[in-house]
Amino acid sequence: RRKGRHTVEEKEIIFGRNPVLEYLKSGSDIRGTLFVSDSAHGKIIDVIKDAARQRKVKIELAPKEKLAEMKEGSSHQGVILVIEAGRAALDEREIIKRAVSQNGVLVLLDQLTDPHNVGAIIRTAEALGAAGIIIPRSHAPEMGGVVAKTSAGATAHIPVVVVANAARFLDEAKQAGIWVIGSDDQADTEISKLSTIRPALLVIGSEGEGMRRLTAEKCDHIVKIPLKGKVSSLNASVAAGILLYELLK
Repeated sequence: RRKGRHTVEEKEIIFGRNPVLEYLKSGSDIRGTLFVSDSAHGKIIDVIKDAARQRKVKIELAPKEKLAEMKEGSSHQGVILVIEAGRAALDEREIIKRAVSQNGVLVLLDQLTDPHNVGAIIRTAEALGAAGIIIPRSHAPEMGGVVAKTSAGATAHIPVVVVANAARFLDEAKQAGIWVIGSDDQADTEISKLSTIRPALLVIGSEGEGMRRLTAEKCDHIVKIPLKGKVSSLNASVAAGILLYELLK
């Protein structure tokens, strides 16, 4: 499985109007079928169909009941893209090499399992220009359409690499010259220092738990977000957005 997609029998299923359109616009080689509900109409549906035609993706009109059977329990919004063969995904070494060559920023999600938070972070990371997302396999959320929809289709444009061992990946990143950055309410370093640290890997911990001890021990810098209100912590995706903005501005 790959982030933002749901893999069934070597097919990848993308659903929802924005995610489907973003995948059709992504520039990657797509071989598959676009299923469109025969009751779905409107400008966005026409745009999706035109994008499919330009990419030579087969279009099949179907009753909305068939789409509901294909993705039970989902809000498919009248369109489902079934990709026959997935696009080649980057491996751990390739994403590290890319981050170093771009002097860029990676984001590692440490035990973050809420697909809405994950999708929101991916959307922000892609919008701000991050080089990729890293997710430990043992603590990854279900790689379904909720992530793709919450990310507004950003999973089509930013590499998402699922790694077997987060600690080992951090070691390899550090050996390649990437600075590892974590965040904690008790840290002394202000986030204003972040923009000078490159290439970098930002660790985002789970809500409530934060970073695991082993992960925190591998951080070169631990920073805090200065809060002035009475609420003592931020939603993980909001905190990630603030930290990424400071890193990438």
